[in-house]
Amino acid sequence: MDITGPTAAPGGAPAAAVRDFAVQDFAARVAHDLNNLLTGILGNLELLQLRVARNNVPGLDSYLDGANSAGTRAVAFTARLMTYSGHGGSPPQHVPVDAVLAKFIPQAACTLAAGTAGLLCDPAQLELAVAELLENAKSAGGATSLSSTVTGETIVITIRDTGHGMAPETLARAQEPFFTTANNGTGRGLGLAIAARVVRELGGSLSIDSQPGAGCTVTLVVPRAP
Repeated sequence: MDITGPTAAPGGAPAAAVRDFAVQDFAARVAHDLNNLLTGILGNLELLQLRVARNNVPGLDSYLDGANSAGTRAVAFTARLMTYSGHGGSPPQHVPVDAVLAKFIPQAACTLAAGTAGLLCDPAQLELAVAELLENAKSAGGATSLSSTVTGETIVITIRDTGHGMAPETLARAQEPFFTTANNGTGRGLGLAIAARVVRELGGSLSIDSQPGAGCTVTLVVPRAP
């Protein structure tokens, strides 16, 4: 992965597109440098854990486990930043959509009707996009459902929740990176931006329908692989 030099934004792009490109480029650079630092930190933590175990040093296990857990979460966060910025993906492959979505059966009421229909995508990024949307739905409260269907040459994936919904002013900004109405926390406000980025890379679209007190429906429409 080479992100040592920025890729120029399209000539004549509108101000919003230029701004989004700048944020994505910055996110990629931060994630790349942070990941390099974390590699060193986690590697040394592992060596320290081995030495503590070998020398039977008491009282340090819980501290080392906590540090290792935080480092692992930080690695996951850098992976999310990379996906949002459009970096870090694997070469696309033919993926049966329902095979990916079936992994979420324990987390939501699933109605999977896409059959053998597939996408040309990085399955890990598709899984991350759906996971982000389900996490948002879960945090909204109420029941959560996930469905898939085929409509002509497209596959439609729908995530619904019966939670508190969004006011119009919140809905208008929902896909902005790092925008959130939740309490502060690592990676807050990235979920919808990540999902939207993945769907755009697939040549599809993401839409949101929500009203206060009436839950939220996120619809992904992506072209079906031949």
